Amino acid sequence: MKTALFATSALLLGLAAAPVWAQTSAARMLHYSEANKLPTYPLYISDQKTTHLVFPFPVTYVDLGSSGLLAAKATGAENIVRVKAASAGFPESNMTVLTSDGKLYSFVVNYQHDPKVLSLDLGAAGAASSAPGEAILSNSPIPQGNLDAYSRQALAAGGTSASESANQLSVRAGNVGYQQETLFFPLHMANKSNVTYDVDFVKFYIQDKQVARRTAEQALEITPIYVFNGGLKKIDAKGQLEQVYIFKKFTIPEQKQLIIEVYEKGGGRNVKLRLANSALLKARSFQ
Repeated sequence: MKTALFATSALLLGLAAAPVWAQTSAARMLHYSEANKLPTYPLYISDQKTTHLVFPFPVTYVDLGSSGLLAAKATGAENIVRVKAASAGFPESNMTVLTSDGKLYSFVVNYQHDPKVLSLDLGAAGAASSAPGEAILSNSPIPQGNLDAYSRQALAAGGTSASESANQLSVRAGNVGYQQETLFFPLHMANKSNVTYDVDFVKFYIQDKQVARRTAEQALEITPIYVFNGGLKKIDAKGQLEQVYIFKKFTIPEQKQLIIEVYEKGGGRNVKLRLANSALLKARSFQ
């Protein structure tokens, strides 16, 4: 009896002597409830089709439960993960994704030859970072939806920073726009001829204002991070095309100028515009 009482007392003393954090940790480990369980999403993937997961914030971590899963961030987008099965019929597994806002997403993943859902928007519940389903471009601090909205403002703002016409093709560069370390160059193209104009490409580069004879012309090409209406390539007879070319912020050195060239596919109706650094320094901010 004394031995049992001694053992019981020793146990009680041991618990009393244990640090508070240890007792708290034990309690947290032993007590589970619906309140502290994270939701788990069912996910069905195939080896024949790719599934895309769109998160409201940039993805910072991805863990795959087995080698049967293949996953990677979509090229050029920080918040989209593409997932595919490495082979048909893999055993049930899991996937965990962490986003920059600190939120953890858990998935139970199973194989399905023909998944019914190929795009899943995890921000549809009302994320504050961007509109549901919207890509966050890795090379721009501005979400794609906002780039589109600012581009429409740039086109509607009017103004002219440079214009040129050749062979009945007119190209006008509107006033440059600026937002969050990003420059917007609106281009208004009008085909005044009766022959369709097919745009091959539009090239932006910086070169010297004057190039000495017998001296190689030095030009630095600048690549846009995004083109609003970039998929449109045809200008109908008597028709028009409006695009906005978007770049990370830059300025033009002294004695140099920005050249914008529009090239016709399979033709020679090319147009060249010249912009000075003052056009960039006068860039308008969007509301």
